[in-house]
Amino acid sequence: MKIIKNILITLSILISIEGFGQELPFYSNYTINPLVFNPAHAGHNENLEMFLHHRTQWSGFEGSPVSQLFTMSAPLADINSGIGVSIQNDQRGLFNTLTGSVKYAYHIKLNQKSDLSFGLGLDIQNRLLRIGESTVRDVEDPLVNKGSTSETFFDASFGVEYSLSNKLLLGLSVPQLLEGNQKKEGYLVENSRYFIGQASYIVNLTSSGNIKVQPVVLTRYAQNIPLQFDVNALVHYKDMFLVGIGYRNDYAINLHAGVSLKNLRIRYVYDFATVNSNINSGLSHEITLGYTIDLNKKEIVTLPPTTTLVKDKPLSADKIREILFLLIDEFFESSNKNPEELKKVELLRATIMKLLENFDELK
Repeated sequence: MKIIKNILITLSILISIEGFGQELPFYSNYTINPLVFNPAHAGHNENLEMFLHHRTQWSGFEGSPVSQLFTMSAPLADINSGIGVSIQNDQRGLFNTLTGSVKYAYHIKLNQKSDLSFGLGLDIQNRLLRIGESTVRDVEDPLVNKGSTSETFFDASFGVEYSLSNKLLLGLSVPQLLEGNQKKEGYLVENSRYFIGQASYIVNLTSSGNIKVQPVVLTRYAQNIPLQFDVNALVHYKDMFLVGIGYRNDYAINLHAGVSLKNLRIRYVYDFATVNSNINSGLSHEITLGYTIDLNKKEIVTLPPTTTLVKDKPLSADKIREILFLLIDEFFESSNKNPEELKKVELLRATIMKLLENFDELK
C-alpha cells in the first residue's frame, strides 16, 4: 500500500511538472486571527497580538499538506496605523513553500463606533521541489536526476476592513496580488490571485453578555479554481470558553473549541471530510495559540485614604499636584465603568475639590 501511495504521489507531480499552481493553504482559525488573509487587520486592536497556527490536513496520508503560520501585529496609534509580520511554512508532498511577509495598515476612524482600514502586504516566497525524494524516477529526465530545485519569488497582498462597535467585521483581501508566473528548468510556477471576503457579527444572547453567538462567513475565489465558502457558528461563554461548528462547501465539516485565559488564547479545530466519504480520506487538525500584550497597561498606584489626604496638613504644592493627577486619572478610568462605580466617582470628585482648596491655601 505504501508503494502504491508513493507511485500515485510521484505520478501526480510528474504530470504537473510543466505547470503547477501555488494554492493558498487552508486555515480554519481565521475566525480568531483575520490577519491570516487580510493585511488590513494589522494593528486593529490596541494590543500587541501574536498567533501560532499549526494545521495537518488529511492526516494518515503520506505527503499530505502540513502548514505552520506565525503572525504578530501591533498598533501605531500616533499615526493611526498598524504593522505586522508573518512567517509561513507549507509542505505538500514534494513541494515546500516558505513565505515571509511584512504588513502595513492605515486605520480611519469614521465615528465613535466604526473604523475603516486599508492594508498592504509585501511577501517573499521560496519554493522547493524535492523531486529526487520520489520513489519512481525517470532516469532520462534531468529535472528528476537533479534531485531538487528551488526559486524565490516576490509577491504582495491588499486588503480592506470595516468594523462596527467591535461586533461587526467585514473584510475583503487579495492575496498573491502580483500573480507572478516564472518558468524555471522546464516547469512553470503560477501564482493564482485570490479574492477573499469575510464577514462576522457578534450577538449577545443574554443581557449580561455572558453568552454570545458569532456567525462567520468566508468566501475564496481564484481563476480556474471552484468558488469556496465557509459558514461557521461560534458560541462564546463569558469570553472564556468557545464551541462551534462550521461547513466548508464540497470539503468538510469542522468542529471548534477554545479557551481564553487572561492574555492566552487556545483554539482547536477538527475537520472531517464530507466528500469521498466511502474511502478513508483522512482527518484534519488545526491548533492555534494566541498571546496578547497590553501596550496601554498603566501602573497601578495605591493612594492613601482620602480622609488622610484632606486632613494631614501641610502638603507641599508638588505633592498636591502629584496626588491630584493620580486622582484625575482614576476618575476618568472609573467614569467608563458601570453605574455601580458612580459612588466612587463622586468620592473622587469631592476629594479633588478638597485638594484644590488646600492648594489655594498654600499659595
